[in-house]
Amino acid sequence: MSNKTSLRLPLISLGLSFLLAGWMACKPAADKPEDTAAAPGADKTAASQTATPGSQPAPGQPAAGGEGMSTPAAPANPANPADAKPVLPKDLPAVVAKVDGKPITRDDLLQASQAVQIRLAQQGRPITPTVGFYRQVLDEIVGIALLQEDAKTSGVTASDQEVQQQLTQRKSVFPDEATYKKALAKAGLTEEKLRQQTRDQISVQKYLQSRLAQAGNVSDQATREFYDKNKAQMQAPERVHVRHILIGTGEKASPADKQKARQKAEDVLKRLQAGEDFAKLAQENSDDPGSKIRGGDLGWLVKGQNVPPAFEKAAFALTKPNELSPVVESPFGYHVIQFVERQASGPIPYEQVKPRIAQLLQQQQAQQQLAARVRELRSKAKVEVFL
Repeated sequence: MSNKTSLRLPLISLGLSFLLAGWMACKPAADKPEDTAAAPGADKTAASQTATPGSQPAPGQPAAGGEGMSTPAAPANPANPADAKPVLPKDLPAVVAKVDGKPITRDDLLQASQAVQIRLAQQGRPITPTVGFYRQVLDEIVGIALLQEDAKTSGVTASDQEVQQQLTQRKSVFPDEATYKKALAKAGLTEEKLRQQTRDQISVQKYLQSRLAQAGNVSDQATREFYDKNKAQMQAPERVHVRHILIGTGEKASPADKQKARQKAEDVLKRLQAGEDFAKLAQENSDDPGSKIRGGDLGWLVKGQNVPPAFEKAAFALTKPNELSPVVESPFGYHVIQFVERQASGPIPYEQVKPRIAQLLQQQQAQQQLAARVRELRSKAKVEVFL
């Protein structure tokens, strides 16, 4: 690649943490915690409609405690006051850095920064871009560029089949071709550029799989020590296990339609009180597609979860097995809730949380190894930063 050619960056929306998450996703999964319910009646497909082809969500987020590999954010108390100064995109240089003479452009940095800002906003941490913020994102880009070149030098590549499979998966979240092309244009991508980015991303993740393979063994002693040191955080909140039947109403339902739905819910409640089977009635009547196939089972709810307040209040008011709530109104419609069981708040047993601790420690080990490799590569490369 000539020095005049901009680096082809793999998908940098989550920086090095994205690549690390991809590596973790290729490992055998640890035991998952028991699922908690989504908002009753919520449409889980809506979020996928807004995805962009070049920003597929990472399979998991990096754990805290690694060495600077998480999603960048501006320093709370930067050592250099100039780092805290907000900066406009137009004030950034056209070339923000060079790695062995190969430029990283302002557009590369802005694309990555925008994706990081979106991710932070989704986490409830909106941010105003500062010099320090852009520098941190740029450090991530430089790290990925170094890993990308090392992967190429090591002969690690992605096959055409792997690339096409990934592209097909990304494209499948869009309802039609026109929406997909519109999202591409909005992201400043062509199909060819997306294909190359995808190839680079897969290559680097395969490279990480070989480089970080040894970061997989966590001893029982290590998990036990972590548990003992962090017992204060190993607390489970009070939760209830419930089922429900939803008689749905649309956003523009008329008063007459709402009254009709309420009456149907009242009729279902009477049939349950007369002894009819809850699961059967849920499968026949519920308008919540996610739970009706499970007989209305919503799993475990904790307070403050993403469920309507009226629903939460009614669910936690129930105390006896198979007890039924009155008809409860929510923005989704009318619910009949059945209590299954309750768990009081208290410490989570070690054996229950052990697999998740092991995965956390594996991830920390991988973060440390990845950070060390980037430092090593950076020490051998010529990295020029112009921010």
